[in-house]
Amino acid sequence: MSMLRDALYNLRTLLFPSGCIVCGEPITRSMHGICTQCRYDIPTTNYWIAHDNPVRERFDGLADIVEGSAFIFFAGGSLWRTLIHRCKYGGHWRIAHDMGRWYGAELRDSGLYDDIDVLIPIPLHPLKILRRTYNQSTYLAEGMARSMALPVDSRSVRRHRNNPAQARRKGSERWANVEGIFSIRHPERLRGKHILLVDDVLTTGATLTAAIRAIHAAVPDCRVSVAALAVSRHITPSR
Repeated sequence: MSMLRDALYNLRTLLFPSGCIVCGEPITRSMHGICTQCRYDIPTTNYWIAHDNPVRERFDGLADIVEGSAFIFFAGGSLWRTLIHRCKYGGHWRIAHDMGRWYGAELRDSGLYDDIDVLIPIPLHPLKILRRTYNQSTYLAEGMARSMALPVDSRSVRRHRNNPAQARRKGSERWANVEGIFSIRHPERLRGKHILLVDDVLTTGATLTAAIRAIHAAVPDCRVSVAALAVSRHITPSR
């Protein structure tokens, strides 16, 4: 995480009242960006407490994963959907980090992710980084890693093709759009490890599947689990 951004954020919170990142109500710094009422109202999935859940089942027949989960439901018209869009496109990188800390604490306490060795965020292409100035999945992973007391590896998985955004593409187009877009740097660093692959939003699972396949092709003995910040309520198994 950028030390300059952290310093600027801390200075801003000293000079100006802090507000909940969801509803805007005043909060203290100890609340990590979200007020008590919004924490109560958040549409959590609870998928991280059960091995058999719709996220993990989504990858059956597509890619070999150990565990899979998502933190909240991505519901149209909700404040939480707006929050994720602000995190992804609006420059509000701190939202991803704060949500990651909360999510990471839940994963830590679930017991299903105890043998994770490292968190790897889904990378953006360098040209997209230049436009957005940051990768929201990296900040999400760093927040999670802080709660889980684990390292983050943002270098081993590389997106070498600047594919168009997935958001407005239909199911079949999404799969073609991400085919072969990832490669692995220094695969020896990942040998024998259990990776937690982190992304912001899970819809069809095409992007995560492409990354998992690239990892397994380069590092066959590597185990992979996935964690997304948000997922549709209507996600279905791949079969």
